[in-house]
Amino acid sequence: MNSAYSKNTPSISVIIPSYNQLEGLQKTIQAFSTLRRRGLELIVVDGASSDGSSEWIHSNASNIDQILIEPDTGIYHAMNKGIELANGDWVWFMGTGDLPVLEGVEEILEVVKGSTSVFEESDPKMLAFGVHLLAPREPGVPEYYKPVWNSKLIWRNTIHHQGAIYSREIFKSNTYDLRFRVLSDYHFQLKLWKKGAECSCFPAIIAEVATGGVSRDFSLSLYKEERSMKRDVLSGWEIMVQEVWTRAKWLRKKVKV
Repeated sequence: MNSAYSKNTPSISVIIPSYNQLEGLQKTIQAFSTLRRRGLELIVVDGASSDGSSEWIHSNASNIDQILIEPDTGIYHAMNKGIELANGDWVWFMGTGDLPVLEGVEEILEVVKGSTSVFEESDPKMLAFGVHLLAPREPGVPEYYKPVWNSKLIWRNTIHHQGAIYSREIFKSNTYDLRFRVLSDYHFQLKLWKKGAECSCFPAIIAEVATGGVSRDFSLSLYKEERSMKRDVLSGWEIMVQEVWTRAKWLRKKVKV
């Protein structure tokens, strides 16, 4: 582990899990490196890549605040490890190849540093912003993802993972459930919503998200995992209807393909 961070406590810890994605990792680190002086802590958790990522990370350690390179069991395991390293008051997860939108980052900083009225009206432990999904996009995937924090979460994940900013306090009693290899972020957010957690939503676009991703293959196993994770959070009629709803979603995706 490397800890190059020696400034005051950062406002936001940006956690980037990586495994054999050197080109995307380079783009993301280079895009974020200039933002560190604005109060962003950059954390890379690499699962012992074999494509040269580890060597590149070490050679660019001066642009990264925290480095951890060791085998893991998947993306959510790496994210949990990143949380343990985080020093920021807030946590933001980005994937390799994802890029920050500078105007959106400015708005995040205004919010978390108290320059808006958000914290005068409530005490949200989560902030949600929009993201731009880069082409090529899979059939049915929108170009822009607008955050919504209400009962629509029962039906689909209405908070894009790269658009969510979490108070680090949340992770004192919550981590990503490693039983769910693809949809643990959806499980995490649905669980928070069911517990009554407050989330303030903003229309600003904060990230450009690279194509692909484990949750965008829309395979039958994806919807099987969705049913499983919803059984863990929902109850009664909510669970019963998911048995039909998730199968209908899969069929609709297959028709669009």
